[in-house]
Amino acid sequence: MKIYDNIHEAYLGTLADVYDNPEYVCAPRGQKIKECLDYSFKILKPKSETIITKDLDRNKVIASYTAKEHELYNSGTNDVKDFGEASKFWLKLANPDGTINSAYGHLIKFKKSHGNPIYELFNDLQSKEAIAVSDFLSQNAHKAMRTPYEWCLSALRADKDSRQAIIRFSLPEHFYIGNKDFTCTMHASAIIREDKLNFSVVMRSNDLNKGLIYDLPWFVSVMEDLVVDLKSTYPSLQVGAYTHTVHSMHVYDNDEKTILKMLGR
Repeated sequence: MKIYDNIHEAYLGTLADVYDNPEYVCAPRGQKIKECLDYSFKILKPKSETIITKDLDRNKVIASYTAKEHELYNSGTNDVKDFGEASKFWLKLANPDGTINSAYGHLIKFKKSHGNPIYELFNDLQSKEAIAVSDFLSQNAHKAMRTPYEWCLSALRADKDSRQAIIRFSLPEHFYIGNKDFTCTMHASAIIREDKLNFSVVMRSNDLNKGLIYDLPWFVSVMEDLVVDLKSTYPSLQVGAYTHTVHSMHVYDNDEKTILKMLGR
């Protein structure tokens, strides 16, 4: 595993490594890529900030879109029209109902997708025999549902040493034939050790030019949010290390000129 001090070193180091030392050259969906499988790196001092490369002009674009994407994620929207205002690329990925799946903020902080109302509320039915189970659940299910981010917080608040503090991104409803926006991020894990919150993200696929460069600062911001939200429970808690693992880390051939400029070549 590659180890870096900050996100800028991690990004440029990974970009150079995958470009210069690919394990495979292949063409998913007919688009040629250089690829490394099950690629991981760790950042010892992560901080959420816009990534800086060796290309000054490109840095302006990166800074502008990073700010727009973070604003969209933090707003909780999953409306393709909102994302389309930041980049027309998103318009190609819309679900039939006009939403997108990779609205990460919506997925983990706004969508209550975690919980089991039947198991968590069943005991309440003992004194409500006159109420049909279906009616009871329809009226009360929301009490047992939570967002992935809320689940992560609750697991850590209940047990400082927990290994159950998972934030799930990819959901079962994303697995449909014809899906144009098959969520790249699988899950994140938060583990507290020695008063430091360590955060690890696992992705099925990550494009270095149009993906990781924007994903990395936001994932670190989620890590920072967790520390802030857990301070009332653990006052001494600090940001620990960030680890990023991708099953297919890659660069596209048609981005070669952009990549070389970012590397200062």
